[in-house]
Amino acid sequence: MTKKIALFGDSILKGVIYGDDKRYHISKEIDWRGIEDSLDIELENFSKMGNCIESGRINLEKFLKDCKGVRGVVLEYGGNDSDYFWEQVSQNPSKDNLPKTVLAEFRNDLVSMIALLKKKKIRPILMTLPPIIAERYFNFIVSLGNNPQSIKEFLGDVQIIYRRHELYSNEIVKIAREQNVDLVDVRSKFLQSNDLDNLICEDDIHPNVAGQKLIVQTFSEYFQGKAKKKKPTKKPAKAAEPLTL
Repeated sequence: MTKKIALFGDSILKGVIYGDDKRYHISKEIDWRGIEDSLDIELENFSKMGNCIESGRINLEKFLKDCKGVRGVVLEYGGNDSDYFWEQVSQNPSKDNLPKTVLAEFRNDLVSMIALLKKKKIRPILMTLPPIIAERYFNFIVSLGNNPQSIKEFLGDVQIIYRRHELYSNEIVKIAREQNVDLVDVRSKFLQSNDLDNLICEDDIHPNVAGQKLIVQTFSEYFQGKAKKKKPTKKPAKAAEPLTL
């Protein structure tokens, strides 16, 4: 029987890439279909570019009102949530600028989404965040017309960009453990690569085609592992009765 899996996330799971023309496109080279065909899985993608977790929670609540036959839901959020409104930061770096979603609210929304899925007997599947390269992302922020001195004044250290992003990914790992739910660790796959620069687009936010293929490969390994666990094991042969004299 085909297993239905829904994907809820932002542009990462949507397959958005930043092209050479300096515009965003959905890549046509991401082989989700390969997972569907080889593992008898039906994937339905509800991810939206720019989504933060609050929007994701609202969309999930609507989806759960009339969902049938869904076995699992992948939740991929945190990249946009950990980011800042850089134009505001550029204009007023001394202000107490907050991430788009503060960490406590991010945690509360993700835990709430997990509870909704468990109540519906649907498996929650969390995903860690592909890493970003702080210097490259800083350069991209500045290329949009933001003041580099203001951004540096606010950050203090450009590497704060990476550490803030990592903080949210680490929170996802903590929540997965606390809630005893599945975790697809995409971040580790990227960090294990010797060629991280060539897995991420020029904007340093989105994985490129090679990075997207790595994400699909990581999910394929996850689903394959689940399929193997469900295969019935042969019952051990019954021990022979001891001979009696």
